[in-house]
Order: sequence, then C-alpha cells, then structure tokens
Amino acid sequence: MGKRHGSIATKFLAIFFLFTVAILVVCGMVIYYSQMSIYLDQCEKNAHNICSYLELLMKDEQEDFKQYQDYVLKHKDEILIPVDFDGYVTYENEFLRAFQTNYPDKTLNHDIQINELNDDVKKAFFTYKHAYWLTLFEQAREAFNLKYTYYVVPDERPYYMTFLLDIVREPRKDDERYINIGLTVEQPMNTHVMMWEAYNTGKSPTDYDIFNNEYGHTFAYYTPLVIDDEVIGVICTDVSVNSINRAILWNTLRQILLIAAVLVLGIIVLMVYVNNNYIRRIETLESGVTSYTNTKDAKIAKDIDKCKEGNDEISSLAEHITSMMFELEEYIRHLTKTYDKLEETRKQADVMNELAYKDSLTGIRNKLSYDKEMHKLGWDLASDNAKFGIAVVDLNFLKRINDTYGHEQGNLAIKNLCVLICRIFAHSAVFRIGGDEFAIIVENEDYDHAEERIKEFEGIIDSNMEKTDETPWMAFSAALGYAKYDKYVDQTVENVFRRADKAMYNRKKEMKALRQD
Repeated sequence: MGKRHGSIATKFLAIFFLFTVAILVVCGMVIYYSQMSIYLDQCEKNAHNICSYLELLMKDEQEDFKQYQDYVLKHKDEILIPVDFDGYVTYENEFLRAFQTNYPDKTLNHDIQINELNDDVKKAFFTYKHAYWLTLFEQAREAFNLKYTYYVVPDERPYYMTFLLDIVREPRKDDERYINIGLTVEQPMNTHVMMWEAYNTGKSPTDYDIFNNEYGHTFAYYTPLVIDDEVIGVICTDVSVNSINRAILWNTLRQILLIAAVLVLGIIVLMVYVNNNYIRRIETLESGVTSYTNTKDAKIAKDIDKCKEGNDEISSLAEHITSMMFELEEYIRHLTKTYDKLEETRKQADVMNELAYKDSLTGIRNKLSYDKEMHKLGWDLASDNAKFGIAVVDLNFLKRINDTYGHEQGNLAIKNLCVLICRIFAHSAVFRIGGDEFAIIVENEDYDHAEERIKEFEGIIDSNMEKTDETPWMAFSAALGYAKYDKYVDQTVENVFRRADKAMYNRKKEMKALRQD
C-alpha cells in the first residue's frame, strides 16, 4: 500500500481557525439576540402583570375609586401633596383624626357614606387616597423594575388625556413645593395608537407604543380600567430599552472575549498534544506497521493498536491494522452495540413504567396509580383487614384563574394546593385524579389524627380567603370531604370514595353560602 502524506498540523490550524471564527460570530449573535429576546419578553410580562395587578386593586374599590377619580379631577388644585412626600401614612392619619373629630362613634361606609362627609373631611379623605395610589404605583414600578407607571383619564377635548396618577413628581407652577396633579396633555392618535385602542375597545392591546423622548427609548403597555361596564381610564407602564441595550452589548462582548480566550487556549493545548502524541510518532509508527506486516509480531501489533484512529499519515497505518483485525473488531463492536441497545431498552422501560403512574404537572401519583391502590384496598376489605379513610379535595375557582390570568397561573394554583395537601397528609398517599381534584388515602398516623389534619387544612384555606391582597393562585381556595371506612356501611372501596366526594361537594356549598353572606 502506498503512503499518504500531508501536513496534519497545517490542516488542524486552518480548521481550528475557521471553527473559532464561526463559533465567535454565532455565539455573539445568539447571546445578544437571546438576551434581548428574554429581556423584552420579561419586560412585557412584567408590564402586563403590573397592569393586571393595579387593575385588580382599582376594581376592588369599585365605586370608591370612581368617587375618588371624580373628586380629584374636579378639585385637583385643592389637593396639596409635597413633591418629596414619602408615603401615604401621614395623610391617612390626618384623615382619621379629622373623621373622628367630626364624626365620633361612626364608621365610614357603614354609618356614613363618603359623599355625606363635610368638605374638609372629604378633602382629607381624597388627599389620603391620592397619596395612597401614588405610593402604590411607585412601589409597583420599583418592584417590577419598570421605567414609568401612570394612570390617565380622557379629557373633554379629543385626544387629550389627564394624568391622574403620575409617578413623575412634576411641581406645580404656582408653588413648586407641591405636585402638579391632573396634568392634561395631548396624546395624538398616530403616536399613542395602543393607548386609544385600550380605551376605545375596553381590552388590553397585544402590541405596544414605542417612544423616544426625554424619558429615553421606551415601550408602553396599556390596560383599560373598566368599572360597571364603563372604561373610566387607562393604566400605563413604560419599559426602558436604552440601558439594557448597552448592558447586553457589553455583556455580549465580555462573553465573546472570554469564549475567544478559552478557544485559543484550547487550540494551543490541543495542538501541543497532537504534535507530541501523533505527528512526531508518525515515522516510527509507519516503520512499525511495515515491520508488523512482514513479521506478524504481536508485540508490534499492540503498539500499532494505540494509533489506529486518525487521518492522513495515521490513516495509512490504520489500514494495515484493519486488514489484520477487521473480523475481530467487527465481532466485538457488534457485541458492544447489542449490549448497549439492551441496556438502553431496559432503562427506557423502567422510565416509561414510572411515568405511567406519575402526574406530569405535580409530580405526585396519577389516576392510574389511584385505581391501582383502590384495587389493593379492595383485597384488604375482603380480608377484613382494612383501616383507612378517603379524602377528596377540589380546587375552587380554577376556571376563573385560567380565564383571568392564564393557564400557567391556574397550573400554579394546582401545584400550590398539591404542596399543601402533601405537607398536611405527609403519612398518606396523595393522588391527582382530575384537572383540579385530588384524592388522599388516609392511613397510618394521618388516619389516627384525621380530624386534626382536616381542621388544619380548612384553617389554612380560611386564612387564604381573607388574604384579599394576594394573588388567587397563592391565596387559593379548596373544599375537602372525608369519609372513614366502615365495614358495616361500605361494601366496596368505591362506597367510601362516593361518601367522601359527597362530603366535599357539601363543603363547597357551605363555602359558597359563607361567601354570599
């Protein structure tokens, strides 16, 4: 066989150079666009989340908020809040003192309504409410790292908006100590398309307005405030793009430089390794191949076997080895592949068997696993050796959460409920048997203390219902029904489940009646 000659080192250097350039270009583009995409997606989520959160708080006050809005629009020059105010507590205390002084032994919105207050007390109340909403908007902006949060109300003039709540504390012209409240500014349709779409349609737009102004390069998101089927204003959030663009560019450059340094170092190390372990040994190995071909000395074959992989000069040596050891190598390779396939098949079977009984969302056992456990309990009933109870838990308002906040939040509510159930019934098997329904086979220590466990669960649920300031997937609501196996009543395990399921639905009715009261 003829020898193959070529410069392996030169080819390696050329390949590594092209590889390095390509990797740096691709990595730079991927890093920059992926980070920008992630940031914009996160900004959009933050903006929508904060708009929804503020909308929920405003809607929670309903008529009180409408009265507040109407009052401030009419009396904006009378409300004095300093530019450097640091919260609403001071104004709340001033209102409470004024209310107690003028209306002792009375409760607001119970004994006396807001519109029945005298002018001074009413002014103190709405000054406090304005400071409260300003504080809330500013805290929301800081919490979500947004550029700007504000609330605007349409003016009587076409395409004009009044900034009722504005975290930019612009001083009044007549007295710079106080905030200019209710500034009315023209918002042309061609530059504020999404704002007017939100107001005119009563729905949050899927797109955003882009601005380049004194506040920088920003994207603006909007959510209409609808109370009693009437759009009374628009909640707005602005996301900054300039600062993050610079940060992402610098971060991309730093990462590219780091990758380049690692690649160059790796190439140097690899080239030294290739040179020392392959190129310098080529002539010696070629001589050994020739000697092995002529003498068939097994000792030489062992040396050659170490270098059978490669290209160019090394390939000419590998061909001699292939002609002598092909059948043996093929046989060993076949055995190895067969063993690997068998092992992989066994592992896949184990994984599939485990997944068949596991709920993909919560990680606990699923309906199939529950049916299997019910079958086992049936045998315990037949042997008169059964000591268990069944609890059925159903999540309330899942459809409302899905429709209002999306299925991700609905799934989060299901997961949070699952965590609570598993924590309280830690000594029993928990199953997810439906979309928002769980079953618990209550045994062991939980069976002996079932009433305590149920009382603890319902206490937490009652506490959740009082948390009006928390999201519904955190302060979730659920109903629990429980039935203990009674051999004189229950002929089958299914009877126990039906009694527990019925108790759960009765509990739902009780909870609904309490909410209506």
